Amino acid sequence: MNRLELESLVRETLLARLTQASVGERPATARAATGPPLITEKEVLAARARGEVSISLVGRTIITPLARETADRYRIQFTEFSTEAASAKPDFHVAPKRSAPIRTDPAPAATPDSPRVVTIAMGADHGGFPLKAELKKFLEEEAGYRVLDVGTFSDSAVDYPDFAHKVAGLVARGEVHRGIVIDGMGIGSCMAANRHLGVRAALGAGILEVVNAREHNDANVLCLGGKMLGSLAARALVMVFLTTVFGGGRHARRVAKIDEVPA
Repeated sequence: MNRLELESLVRETLLARLTQASVGERPATARAATGPPLITEKEVLAARARGEVSISLVGRTIITPLARETADRYRIQFTEFSTEAASAKPDFHVAPKRSAPIRTDPAPAATPDSPRVVTIAMGADHGGFPLKAELKKFLEEEAGYRVLDVGTFSDSAVDYPDFAHKVAGLVARGEVHRGIVIDGMGIGSCMAANRHLGVRAALGAGILEVVNAREHNDANVLCLGGKMLGSLAARALVMVFLTTVFGGGRHARRVAKIDEVPA
């Protein structure tokens, strides 16, 4: 397994664990023993991560509203089959894959074939300092990124705009690949970062929001709430932010308008 395959596997695992923890789901085996099959957002996101365009349903299957909304957003269809035609098959299975998988950045971190190391600027106030320390260690020691830490370096009270401006400035000048800013809620830092021309900062409220921010808006700064997120959730959001590719096309025209300064 090469580095990109490993990163894809880590991303899928984080997504699955995060979505399961976020809605308090029981394991699939437990659901099967107590009632009809249940398809949740987790199954839809897992199908999307594998590059599939439809999910086949067998028998009496329950689909949660969030699963339907997520499937509609990513154009994943549900296809029903009769119980007789699906004998000896599991309660539900996923249809064959697309010819091409979901796109990710070609070299988000160093690989044997590409020694380039992507640099990520990170900053936080006292409310985000503990989470910044955890994410910095994860990115450097496990994910293979270089982190330019602009502070703060303790839990002593400081002002979040100072660090949001430092990170946003580095991104705007092209000195780093992307930026991550953390304060208590993430909102104030997002406002400050977006004052910089060329910076498109997005609040990391959830997986779908971060995917959309990258695919549709080419977000280059991620703002997180240190008091709102646990370590696992934050890691998942960061990896989605760093590995999801901008969709281009019609979105490029709209992003260009975001960067325009009205007269």
